[in-house]
Amino acid sequence: MAQNQIFSATRGHKIAYSLATFGNSLVGAVFTVFTFYFYKNVVYQDLLTTETQAIILTLLGTALAIGWWIQAIMNPVAGWLSDKFSSSRFGRRKPWLILGTPIIALSFVAVFFVPSPATDLYFPIIWLTIFAGIYNGAYAATVCVYLAMIPEICPTPEERTSISTYRTAFYLVGYILGAIIGALVANKAQMISIILATLFIIFFYIAAFRVKEPEQKIELPTFGIIEALKVTFKNKPFIPYLGFTIFATMFQSMLIGALPDFGLHVVFKGDTENGISSYIPALFVITGIVAVVPAMNWINKIGKKKATIYSMIIAAVITSGLLTVGLIPGFEFIQVVLIVLLLGIPAAPLLILPDSIISDITDYDEMVTGNRREAMHFASQGLLTRFAGGIAVQLMGFILGNLGATYNVTEPFNGVLGLLMIGPFSALLLILGVVIFSRYPEDEVLAASKKKLEQ
Repeated sequence: MAQNQIFSATRGHKIAYSLATFGNSLVGAVFTVFTFYFYKNVVYQDLLTTETQAIILTLLGTALAIGWWIQAIMNPVAGWLSDKFSSSRFGRRKPWLILGTPIIALSFVAVFFVPSPATDLYFPIIWLTIFAGIYNGAYAATVCVYLAMIPEICPTPEERTSISTYRTAFYLVGYILGAIIGALVANKAQMISIILATLFIIFFYIAAFRVKEPEQKIELPTFGIIEALKVTFKNKPFIPYLGFTIFATMFQSMLIGALPDFGLHVVFKGDTENGISSYIPALFVITGIVAVVPAMNWINKIGKKKATIYSMIIAAVITSGLLTVGLIPGFEFIQVVLIVLLLGIPAAPLLILPDSIISDITDYDEMVTGNRREAMHFASQGLLTRFAGGIAVQLMGFILGNLGATYNVTEPFNGVLGLLMIGPFSALLLILGVVIFSRYPEDEVLAASKKKLEQ
């Protein structure tokens, strides 16, 4: 446990570990926010018509969803292998970071090297499906294992909130930079993807080689992968926690994926020369960064369960406001800016909380099973959240393709009805998460963490 305590007290280790999150958010912001936008408005610019809109946008959503589902399947495989085997030289987690990082980077670059504008309806869909699938599979095998290091290197619930706060701060800074850079993706997609992929490798390797895993011997699980999944889902607090993280992931993937088009077609009436719309998804980061430290203090004061529920409800109320954009003509831009800025306030605690809560849950699991199975919990979470995120992206493509996602001067409301409905649809997902997470047994989990520290 001495190694854990050293790490917990060392700011340098926390920063080194969080640098991987910074690199991940740079690449993730571009991939999550701008892939759909890039293919819709750049790759398919000559083929997207009123007649082809439904099929193209639905297929784009499906291609991205397949990537999410590949990530879902890879999560438990990587988590089980990472928990089960240990390298005497590199530990249980680091080999995954070292090997998986370049695969993520190369497949990310490939996504934006599709020939554009497209002359064939289906080739870009096939291209995106292949390379987004590789990206997501490698992402699962790398990032899931990276997150599993948190409960090992931070032994107390307070320290886990602390390192999650560091990660959130780095995530938000990386995200806003990625969103700003990604706004140029329409004209410089290939150059931008190469630069960001290079930074991704650098920052992940800093985390891999700078942060030391605990050296003490641990009891490695003997479960097979199916049994490991069954045991994980029998963990009493884990199921209600999944209600939070699954629906929060669906909310994020649906909302963030639609915001660039929301700005372009709802706010700026389809004016493709106005690049401001591409920066709208980054606005929540401004208030999010300011709210990070107050959010950590607030979480420590009222507890993780209450902070989660309150934040989800506030985020749902704010997001529903997107449905009202345009009711007062001429104020669309100001209205969207205010909504997205306000969203950063509940976003800060919702970014801090998941890693901290699931790390506490792994302590509870150890008290029940006698094994440390951090990666399997993160992987099982990833299995369901990635699958659900894929459904959300596919649903987004269906809603936009069939209800409308392109400004039409003759039918200004009906043309963008799908974009307007993204707000309430996303908010509903968060409310469903609140209902399930309300059953989370926080007192039992914290008691298990305290008992573990006393051993």
